[in-house]
Amino acid sequence: MSWISDNYEKAAIGGAAVVALALAAVIFKNKGAVEEASVLPSFEKNGDVAVLGLPIITETKTSLGNEHIITQPDDEGRKLNLFTGVPLFAKKDDRKNPVDLPKSPPIHQGMQNTWWLKYGIDPGNSDAPEQDADADGFTNREEYVAETIPTDFASHPDPVSKLKVDSVKTEQVHVRPMAFGEGRYTFKLQTKGGMQLNRMVDPIREGGDIVFRDKKWMQNRFKFIKVENKEIIKSGIRQTIQEWILEDKNTNKKGKRYRVDRRGNPGILDSKIKLTLHALKCEGDSFEVSEGMRFSLPFDAEAKEKPYLLKTVDRENKKIEIEYTDMEGNKIPTFLDF
Repeated sequence: MSWISDNYEKAAIGGAAVVALALAAVIFKNKGAVEEASVLPSFEKNGDVAVLGLPIITETKTSLGNEHIITQPDDEGRKLNLFTGVPLFAKKDDRKNPVDLPKSPPIHQGMQNTWWLKYGIDPGNSDAPEQDADADGFTNREEYVAETIPTDFASHPDPVSKLKVDSVKTEQVHVRPMAFGEGRYTFKLQTKGGMQLNRMVDPIREGGDIVFRDKKWMQNRFKFIKVENKEIIKSGIRQTIQEWILEDKNTNKKGKRYRVDRRGNPGILDSKIKLTLHALKCEGDSFEVSEGMRFSLPFDAEAKEKPYLLKTVDRENKKIEIEYTDMEGNKIPTFLDF
């Protein structure tokens, strides 16, 4: 057994004493540093009451209360876009050289370049004049000519120019006079082939209304005005014939007069025309009007204002005449083929 084993307690006590002496020496050596590290810093009262960044805050608040106006610059009287400057275009075959529209010849014949800039429409396409910027059925060129706004659906040329005739239906009747004596007459309503449609019961004199028996066929449409003698030359021979003058009482043809012979010739023609307006999103919606009838465009049977009149139907030349009044009060005729 070793000495340490026999004297363990003594050795432990001795070791502890050595460590304690060593620690005391270190503390003594660093006594000043320990005292310095143990002293807390003292604080002085801060008398500065200024807010950090207050001048910037004040300036910003003042700026927010002011009215700021950005003045758009211009180039020789032309207002410039603040972000992109002057709108430039390039020729298809010379893209390196930009084109300044107000200073270049017209890109599309008959249309000023400034017009495209005014309404913000791209003239760069070859078919730009035939395009329809506001989808109202009128091309850019048509709006240019009419001086309407091509980007406003409600501003467009007169829609009568976009009317097309779908069909024309004509009915022909003959009002045939029958002498009853003492200046009195009755009348029969017949077809072109002579088939009777209606007839009068009581005879009338000049100035009386022609009242047929059947309500279905023009019962009270005509007025008997008078009988006139008319001289004609037939086969080189002068002859005197009689003509009966009738006046139309129908709303569409009120006041119109017809001259008929004793057979009711040449007859009375009534036409109904089916039309379609190819504009203002009315394509496919056809409507029917009668000869002498007034109507609106777009068509509305209940419209208060009906500025268009289907004035005449020229069956020989296959044309119809529509008359309307422009903003200056002028009556303008328009002819449509059928």
